[in-house]
Amino acid sequence: MISKLRIIQCMCLSTLIMNVSFAEDSCFPYIPQPLDISSMIAPAKSDPIIHHTYILPATPATSQWGVFDSSQKPVLTIKPGDTVAIETMAASDNQVVPGTTVDQIIQMQNAVKNRGPHTLTGPIFVEGAEPGDVLKIHFNKILPRSYASNDSVPGKGLFPKEFPDPQVKYFYLDLKKMQMQFAPGIIVPLSPFPGTIGVARATPGSYSSGPPGNFGGNMDLREMTEGTTLYLPVFMKGGLLWTGDSHAGQGNGEIDLTAIETAFAEFNVTIDLIKQQPLAWPRVETPTAWIAMGYDTDLNKALDILKDETVKLIMDKRKVSKDQATKIMYETWNCPIAEVVNGVQGVYCMLPKNSNAPKPKPLLLADDAKFFVTVGKDVDVEKAMKIASMAMINKVSETKKLSRMDVYILASLTMDCRIAPYHSGEKEVHCTMDKGMWV
Repeated sequence: MISKLRIIQCMCLSTLIMNVSFAEDSCFPYIPQPLDISSMIAPAKSDPIIHHTYILPATPATSQWGVFDSSQKPVLTIKPGDTVAIETMAASDNQVVPGTTVDQIIQMQNAVKNRGPHTLTGPIFVEGAEPGDVLKIHFNKILPRSYASNDSVPGKGLFPKEFPDPQVKYFYLDLKKMQMQFAPGIIVPLSPFPGTIGVARATPGSYSSGPPGNFGGNMDLREMTEGTTLYLPVFMKGGLLWTGDSHAGQGNGEIDLTAIETAFAEFNVTIDLIKQQPLAWPRVETPTAWIAMGYDTDLNKALDILKDETVKLIMDKRKVSKDQATKIMYETWNCPIAEVVNGVQGVYCMLPKNSNAPKPKPLLLADDAKFFVTVGKDVDVEKAMKIASMAMINKVSETKKLSRMDVYILASLTMDCRIAPYHSGEKEVHCTMDKGMWV
């Protein structure tokens, strides 16, 4: 039994050392012991001669709080073609869970400079992976916990001045129906995906998990659901793969900074290796489409990167010239905004695998029976995004008699914002919100 004094001492010490675990009967930091990788292998279903399935639990020994640290010893070493059933934790070393207040969340986020809020399981070392290779990661199964959170804190999000008051909400996830109740009469469908999954950067070191980049990371790309495949360029020997920031769903834009934040009881992936086919940026393959992406601190530059990457993708998959690929890009243009809140902002385009697939319908200009619709226009795509997003917040708040803060949160979880085909001049962002959530 721990004395009250010992509990107080541990609590005081934990405010100074926020990312260290403590044993139940002492205040001494938990020091991870060497892992027995052989005990992480699941029994084979048949002849175990080719590939293994590994079980990677989320523990103090297998996770990091808020950083990609390439000096950390790999927690698991696998061969190409192996499968890993990964467990992940909630944010801030699994401390953002029901019962944690928003003030406590702010304190944890501000405790250490250059540290993100995400808890990352990894790194996984892939034998034979070298710079210039590509990790091919297929998402076999995603099983979230039964609860999630959403929080917004002062000074962050797309509208820090308009929404200065901090908040946190916790939700029950009905995993049988794959939905959650946002508020009485408002039901949000779930679509789990990893908010963060990435490899080590080319330059060794410890980096905040906040900004995404060409290494992947905090991409917040909601199309990466069960059944998709992610292609990540390798910059360091072994690749070094982490994942965390697990989401049960998210709106395109993630405007209040967080999604339906949860943890995964199982994120089951098969990791393969493509030798010496360098990628400048990650790509995603869904059952029906290929996805190119672009990220930058300036959303306009991210859009320029995206257009270049989309043309390269089309040239690669359709075997056409650059001019032909550019024409196809505009004919098939379907380009959402991934997120605008991580310092480095992201956009992506989806190319149908079927070259004879119907062309995308024009983006909506006004409300219809199914959607609330808002549009923003500006030469700066981020300003256009802000115009469309704020118009959505105000419209839904007035129409549905919800507080603007509640709509801000709901929009972060569900709003779909896309960029209209862009050649020159003003950029257009069209946002929609599904009226079917009100039941």
